Amino acid sequence: MKTKILTLGIILWGLIANAQSIPTIASGKIERIENFSSRFVESRNVDVWLPDGYNSNKKYSVVYMQDGQMLFDSTKTWNRKEWGVDETFSRLINQGKINRCIVVAIWNSGTNRISDYFPNKIFTRLTDKTKNTFTEKYTNGKSVNSDNYLKFMVNELKPYIDKNYSTYPDKDHSFLIGSSMGAAISLYAINEYPEVFGGVACLSTAWLSSLEPNYEIPAATFDYLKHNLASPNGHKIYMDYGTGESDKNYEVTQSFIDLIIKGKGFSSYNYLSKVYEKEVHDEVAWSKRLNIPIEFLLGKFPDQKPATGKIEKYEDFQSKYLTERNIEVWLPADFNPAKKYSVLYMHDGQMLFDPSTTWTQSAWQVDQVLTKLVKDHKIKDVIVVGIWNSGTKRHREYFPQKPFESLTTDQQDFINKSLQSPGGGSEVFKPVSDNYLKFIVSELKPFIDKKYPVYKDRKHTFIAGSSMGGLISMYAICEYPAVFGGAACLSTHWPGIFSMEGNPVPDAFVNYLRNHLPDPKTHKLYFDYGDQTLDAMYPPLQKKVDEVLKLKGFTTKNWKTLFFPGNDHSEISWNRRLDIPIEFLLKN
Repeated sequence: MKTKILTLGIILWGLIANAQSIPTIASGKIERIENFSSRFVESRNVDVWLPDGYNSNKKYSVVYMQDGQMLFDSTKTWNRKEWGVDETFSRLINQGKINRCIVVAIWNSGTNRISDYFPNKIFTRLTDKTKNTFTEKYTNGKSVNSDNYLKFMVNELKPYIDKNYSTYPDKDHSFLIGSSMGAAISLYAINEYPEVFGGVACLSTAWLSSLEPNYEIPAATFDYLKHNLASPNGHKIYMDYGTGESDKNYEVTQSFIDLIIKGKGFSSYNYLSKVYEKEVHDEVAWSKRLNIPIEFLLGKFPDQKPATGKIEKYEDFQSKYLTERNIEVWLPADFNPAKKYSVLYMHDGQMLFDPSTTWTQSAWQVDQVLTKLVKDHKIKDVIVVGIWNSGTKRHREYFPQKPFESLTTDQQDFINKSLQSPGGGSEVFKPVSDNYLKFIVSELKPFIDKKYPVYKDRKHTFIAGSSMGGLISMYAICEYPAVFGGAACLSTHWPGIFSMEGNPVPDAFVNYLRNHLPDPKTHKLYFDYGDQTLDAMYPPLQKKVDEVLKLKGFTTKNWKTLFFPGNDHSEISWNRRLDIPIEFLLKN
């Protein structure tokens, strides 16, 4: 019976393929690309949804959605059901819950839908008998064509969208959403092209397990994912299913998928798996919960609320060197525009003030630490400029560029491979920290100096961060010694990557410091480390750095390196000891 229903659905897909008029929508507008031509698959319509107020002078993320003819207008779909895509995206954008985006709705090809959507590399893992059964049942005797469908998306459609619309073309702003077989092809796409797509939402993924009594297809899927899953570094995955109707059949398969994805290093930050009681396998059910994966993939961090003082936020601060990002300026409770203030620039700005808004539910609580130090007359009056990191680009922006470029090609290849998990794609790791520092020094600092009553000189300008943020703080004071008078580097990530065997990075950093340390007569440096979790790697590496500092004339007057036994690599640990580097740098 289920096979007959599926076959009927395929026929109906074929009847409506390329036959709809443009959907009537509640908000935004749709621009249709009629019969988009491809060298790889059949031509098909593509509907591009633009939100109200779309502005070509601004940049937008892009969400690519499968089964495009089912997304917007139930009066024009074969089953009179729809996702309500325009309503949901508009609401979330207007509420400020997600970043600006457009939706590219890719129509399926009707009778060849399953052929386009079923992953080739799962199909090739099946026995010949199962392949024959599959093609007879689902694809009119033809082999699957999903590799070509992905070529169409990546090599033809995406370049067209990026050329004709105001989009961010990078993977960090390119997402996929699909349901049923559309979910299967979406997951396949992020695995096969992890350098193109940064996030995927798979609703009611059709593993076809209920129709294959030997469970060969799920087994092939497990094997494929074990060897080809996108890296947790820089990717987000959402998956779900309901417990009603045919969705219930996916429960066992999805439970194994969850284990595989978590076993590959995904956590609650970048993997969300949900079960919806009594929800069935249709567009109405998906429309009810569409907001959840959208917010997971494109969600904005909520505003931080400091315990003391206030934050002035500059959303999407523009730069010619980097992608836009939020900047938060913390002002003390007794801020007086008639006074002059020192400035402390801090990285990972979204982690500094309010633990309730962070993905770890912990924060540095910088406002509380500084307020107490000022109240006790231990430090100068100061404001804090919190520079948000850019998410998946954080490692590239914070990794010191000149030490990396000093490495041999083989050593750079080693780093590149070490930062990619199996199946992590071909994206080459290339630091852009020189541009990150240009952004701070030539764009952000002039803005702060003009907007706020601050001292502009080196003596009153400081920079601080932890982990990779510690590295970029060290790099900043070395590259711009005329700008920064002090740097605090907590739990500095000297390995650069996440293993030490054969790692050339620490020696490259030490060699760089030998030739680029600032003058100890006019600069202060602070380093520290713990011995738990990631910090356990740091003690021998920090000792090598300390030896260079001594040779270059740094003394206890202008340099501290402190060891905190029992401290781990977390905001909680950095909060506990933050008063020490702050007092050292800004001592009254």
